[in-house]
Amino acid sequence: MNALLLSAWFGHLQILQILVNSGAKIHCENKDGLTLLHCAAQKGHVPVLAFIMEDLEDVPLDHADKLGRTAFHRAAEHGQLDALDFLVGSGCDHSVKDKEGNTALHLAAGRGHLAVLQRLVDIRLDLEEQNVEGLTALNAAAEGVHPDCVQLLLEAGSCVNALTQVVSPPRDGCLPLASEH
Repeated sequence: MNALLLSAWFGHLQILQILVNSGAKIHCENKDGLTLLHCAAQKGHVPVLAFIMEDLEDVPLDHADKLGRTAFHRAAEHGQLDALDFLVGSGCDHSVKDKEGNTALHLAAGRGHLAVLQRLVDIRLDLEEQNVEGLTALNAAAEGVHPDCVQLLLEAGSCVNALTQVVSPPRDGCLPLASEH
C-alpha cells in the first residue's frame, strides 16, 4: 500500500488531497488489486469516495480487484451501507459478479450485514442468482449462520427450496445419513 491508498483506507481526505495535488499517481493498486475506490468503499469513507468520483479524472467505477470484486462488492461485503448508497447513486453496476460468481447480495448475506442486505433487496437484485457453486444469497446466509438474513431473504421472496449445483460435504467432513435427506 502506498501513501495514497493508505489515506483512502483510513479516510484521511486532507492527506489524500495533498498527495493528489503533489502529483501522486491516482491509478494505483496494491498487491491485491485494490484501488482508491476499493479502499474507501471497504472502510466506508463516503467523503473520500465523493472526492475520488467528483474531483479525480477517469476513475473507473466498476474496476475489479484480483478477486473480481468492485468497490460495490467491497462495500456490501464489509457492511458499509453509506458507501454502498453512494456507489449506487453514482451509477455502479449492481449485477456484476466476482470470480467466484458472487454478487453483492451473496457477500452481504454470507457476512450477515442485514442493513446492506435490505438495501440490496430494495434495489431489486436477483434473489435467485447463483454463484459458481450454485449457491444463492439465501444459501450463503444459511451457510454463514445468519438467521436474520435468512428471514429477510425469505420475506423478500427467495426460494426456500432452491438447490445448489455442487454437492459438497459439510465442513466438519461428516456426510449426513441417508435418512437425513
